[in-house]
Amino acid sequence: MAVTGSSVEGPEFRTLLQRAEASVARIEAANWDFALVPELFSPDAAADVLAKQMVHVFDGKTVTRFGRLVMGGVGPRFNLMGPIFSHAKFRVSKTTIIDEVEDQLGTKGLADFPEFRALGKPQKVEFYNYTLLYNIREFARWFLLNGSGCFPSSLEFIVRFFAAGNIIQSNMYEPAVPSKNKKRPAIMESELLTVTYSAREFEWMDTPLFGGLNPNTILLEYVATPKPSKISHPYLKFDGEHAVKLGGKPYYIRRFSGIAPKNGVRHGSVPQEGQDFRV
Repeated sequence: MAVTGSSVEGPEFRTLLQRAEASVARIEAANWDFALVPELFSPDAAADVLAKQMVHVFDGKTVTRFGRLVMGGVGPRFNLMGPIFSHAKFRVSKTTIIDEVEDQLGTKGLADFPEFRALGKPQKVEFYNYTLLYNIREFARWFLLNGSGCFPSSLEFIVRFFAAGNIIQSNMYEPAVPSKNKKRPAIMESELLTVTYSAREFEWMDTPLFGGLNPNTILLEYVATPKPSKISHPYLKFDGEHAVKLGGKPYYIRRFSGIAPKNGVRHGSVPQEGQDFRV
């Protein structure tokens, strides 16, 4: 999600905070009718996860997800948000686990996809201002304070995540060479994001939310288990099973890949909230 708000300090920030709090109170009183605060919506959203490569390690008690993300965006800085379980441990990691898997399987990872190669070489970006948001009030206030309008359906999904007992992790990032052209967005690659949580059964992540730039995501996912498994994927193609070593320990990896539509994609005839729309 593009972050457009300017940096202010002192009395200016106090005024901005007061305005944000008043807007949040207004939509909270209206049972979170976001249409009452159109500044929450981006009139021309253009920030998306274009490709995602994941290694999920599951030992029957714990799931650890390692993810390399490739994002596209138009603008100077961006925000990445996603749901995690309330007891999860979230961090940015320098681990080489994805490279280790690729080396042992003899693949090029995301570069195996011609659609990914067509994106061009991504800029390396670092995440900063890590934030955890625990309820809708905090979520809406963050958007208002940072001027980070989002695609309408993103708000609807975030509300569902909170209702399911999740919290939202948020990070900011910015390209060294930004883009102002929606047809040629800046392509950015992140360090690995890592999430660890306890689980007796393995569950796949949801597809990314639509940010107005590209309705699809290139996905390459591995699930590693100490013993062979029959774990399947709900929408990606099974590419085979392989024996590997991770951290000196033996694992069995199942590989899945494909291009999947994002969550929250709206039909072209559905207007974005906060915009003038006439038939």
